[in-house]
Amino acid sequence: MLIVSLLAACSGGEDAQADDTAAAGTLVFANENNYTFAGELTIPSFPLAAGEDVGLDWSGLTRDLQCHETDPVGDIDNAALMVFPYLNQAEVAVGLAHDTLQQVDLGVYLSYEPGDTTSVSLSQLTFFGTEANIKSEFYPDGATWVVLLSTGTRVGVGTRTLTFIEPDSGVSERSADIADACEVLDYTVDLEAMSPLPVPAQGPWTVDWTGLTVNGHGGPFDPNKVTEVTVAHFTTSALEDLEADFLDLETLADRVWRVEHRSGTTAALADLRADDDGTAFTGFEPGGTWVLAILCATCSIPAPLGLAVLVPT
Repeated sequence: MLIVSLLAACSGGEDAQADDTAAAGTLVFANENNYTFAGELTIPSFPLAAGEDVGLDWSGLTRDLQCHETDPVGDIDNAALMVFPYLNQAEVAVGLAHDTLQQVDLGVYLSYEPGDTTSVSLSQLTFFGTEANIKSEFYPDGATWVVLLSTGTRVGVGTRTLTFIEPDSGVSERSADIADACEVLDYTVDLEAMSPLPVPAQGPWTVDWTGLTVNGHGGPFDPNKVTEVTVAHFTTSALEDLEADFLDLETLADRVWRVEHRSGTTAALADLRADDDGTAFTGFEPGGTWVLAILCATCSIPAPLGLAVLVPT
């Protein structure tokens, strides 16, 4: 909103009043309004026979990394293999947990759409349909091999669980059996230490996160990663209730409005549409708790980049 402020300062009379009115409904989302989230991934590792066409079997996967019930057939649409040639397992786990891995870290990305099956072998993996023969490279050389099972086929989206496979010349096992993933992700969240974000009494409302430089995970905020803006209303006014089931906030909310975000650092709340009936967001009802979230669909951890508790005035 810097341009609006400059115009207001340089103008007078009726023009200045019009600019002040336009800015009156702006929610300025800054670092002090953001929540904090600390996540840790404990990814299981399976030593498998080096040089063999090894594979994974997830027929026993009944709960994902958020501990949600999971159908190993109906919920797994994609199996992806990522090979990091210069990072060890601990470094990959930390990078995934904090969303700090870079494209340069990745040496190989392959995938497979299993359909109604619940297993995949290295020989079935392709580079977007092109055969890769990755099984010929499954030898101990210091690289880290990680497999992600996800709902949907968009790269990096909808991860239900992940596991390391480790080439080992001293074992004969050729299959990794993936089961309950409840213990993979551990996290803490704080919604109470941040400053609530005041909401102007008069709309139309626009949220502006231009000044947000630190994301909720403690890293640099990258505005190019924002894919969605969401407003949710909860009947509870106790923030500890929301902290306890944080990764299920959308299912706990009595109503959710959202809009896809393509570029920039502002969003008009009037563009949000309700999940239940598609109606536009029209304002803030009294009572309960209002939350604004800035989301990243392609980030490895299913937690918002930014989240603020709103206080309508």
